[in-house]
Amino acid sequence: MSERTLSDLDVYQQLTRIAAEIDALQAAAISLIGQTALNTAAKTVRGMAQAVYEHSLSDGAH
Repeated sequence: MSERTLSDLDVYQQLTRIAAEIDALQAAAISLIGQTALNTAAKTVRGMAQAVYEHSLSDGAH
C-alpha cells in the first residue's frame, strides 16, 4: 500500500466534498432523526474545512 500525502488544500477540498455528499444523503433521509444527524455531520465537516482554510490557506488572515 502506497502512502499518499495531502496538502492543506487537498484536505480542504476533500472535507468540502464530503460535506456535499452528506448533504445529498440528508436530502434522501426519510426520518427527521436521520436528517438531523446528517445535517449536524455536514455542519461539523464544513467547520473542519473552514478551520483548515482559515489557518492554512487564507492570505494573511492571522
